[in-house]
Amino acid sequence: MKTYIPFEIESLYKYDVVSDLEYFFARSMALAFNETNPLVQVACALVSKSLSEGHVCLDLASTAGTQKPLSETNPLVLKYPDAEHWIEALKESSMVSEGLHTPLVLDSAGKLYLARYYDFQNRLADNISRRVSLSKVSMEESLTEDILKDFFPGGNHLLPQKNAVKNALCNKFTLISGGPGTGKTFVIGIIKTVLPLLSKKMGQPIPRILCVAPTGKAASKMEEGSTIHSALKPLVHGPGFYFNQKNPLNADVLIIDESSMIDLPLLVRLLEAAPLETRIIMTGDKHQLTSIQAGAVFSDLCAIDELSPHTFILDYNFRSRGKTGIEKLSKAINERNILDFESLLLSHDYPDLVFEGYQDTKSVMATLQNHITKEYGPFGNAKNEEEALSKLDDFRVLCAHNKGDFGTLQINHLCEKILRSMNYSGIENRPFIKAVMVNSNDYKRGLFNGDTGVVVEKNGKTTAFFKGLDNKLKQYRYSDLPSHETAFAITIHKSQGSEFDAVLMVIPDRFSPVVTRQLLYTGVTRAKKKVILIGNLDIMKAAIRMNTKRHSGIQEYLGKKIESNYLENK
Repeated sequence: MKTYIPFEIESLYKYDVVSDLEYFFARSMALAFNETNPLVQVACALVSKSLSEGHVCLDLASTAGTQKPLSETNPLVLKYPDAEHWIEALKESSMVSEGLHTPLVLDSAGKLYLARYYDFQNRLADNISRRVSLSKVSMEESLTEDILKDFFPGGNHLLPQKNAVKNALCNKFTLISGGPGTGKTFVIGIIKTVLPLLSKKMGQPIPRILCVAPTGKAASKMEEGSTIHSALKPLVHGPGFYFNQKNPLNADVLIIDESSMIDLPLLVRLLEAAPLETRIIMTGDKHQLTSIQAGAVFSDLCAIDELSPHTFILDYNFRSRGKTGIEKLSKAINERNILDFESLLLSHDYPDLVFEGYQDTKSVMATLQNHITKEYGPFGNAKNEEEALSKLDDFRVLCAHNKGDFGTLQINHLCEKILRSMNYSGIENRPFIKAVMVNSNDYKRGLFNGDTGVVVEKNGKTTAFFKGLDNKLKQYRYSDLPSHETAFAITIHKSQGSEFDAVLMVIPDRFSPVVTRQLLYTGVTRAKKKVILIGNLDIMKAAIRMNTKRHSGIQEYLGKKIESNYLENK
């Protein structure tokens, strides 16, 4: 027989269903609005909880009426109220409305938002729908085709890339999604080359092209790229950016790479800072992990039917041409093909796939030691800082999370211990102490979240070396570095925007909500030449079945907005 906990804020706080922040937020709001209904108080805490989990809203329609055990070991059950009574209570509350004049917004689809995020969602829908509704850029078709034939000599698998380029040349908004090796960088390069050529031949001014990405690592892959934050220029005194809707960027073309990593508020601010006439070209991988903050905006945009004429999916891998184990494994993960996934790992038919099954913690640690010693040896033996940085990009250990036996904290400790204890690894007699990753932006020093460097000790001085966006070596006193962490092992989330010759993925030995299909896919596709997977096969198969769905109203709101604009302009 099930035992249910009361559906009220004190009980949910007592049993750790909501955090301190969520509890005190709900209590403060209830006090400010004299709200005594427990359904409203709990909804207030849960909408805050949803935001911390990456959702833009609390989807009452999918939550109402469901039951959830508090934990695997706790027999108590949380039962959510039915939708009718819950929504009715919210509609009667003074802290809830259908507009932005209250702190909570309830829409007609039963989605509950913090007003700030409801506003961001509407602004995104309004901005993109207006861009899509603009008339096409005037281009001479024959001239465009004549220029493009040199870049696309033939072959059906180049057709999606060609169509993406043509759309970017003629329209104000383009979405391009594809995994590593499918030609996104190739397409960006052609767009940047062809636009000035066309402009010259048509007697038009050369367009100003701005290339941005969410992290320094991703931006460094783009010629003359910059991070989104450095392009928008954060204000020194207070929130916001120097470039915004009232003070727009000086760009005719805005190319945004690694778009799947961008959260809703940042994308809204970036798009609003770009003049309406600016061509927007967003590239990314809709199958990859979403941003750490709220929203799965890029994958939502790629799923909107009304945007399909502007959306281009690149699925042919020019790097592997369908022949490597890495590509086949990533495809099996995406398609949730458990049989192929298991067969690929157990067959040993592909030298670029190595699977080490989990037996016990001791055996896993021994396996880790073997691979880490072999793969990080060249880093320890590097002759100078530049070579050490290069070797660091050859291999990386990827983990699902930070804590626990198979988290980054433990694995980083193990990496340092192994490298220092093995004489033949070279690190014991070399000045390279460790790899580090910056996890905050420091505009003064030109270091950005995701930048990776090496720490060196010489003559009693500890110095950190990084490569800047210009690919030149930069050095800093170790004590001057912004917030950072050891980076022999990093989370799969933080590996986004990076690629390595080989990766070692360590999957937890028990179920974790963090280990999802998107996480496995993202980790596997970070590798160019080899993937080493260590973990429990059953856990990985369960992860492939589990999809990360982030709740928002982006698809519905933007779809309706585009359709409405189309009917108005017809």
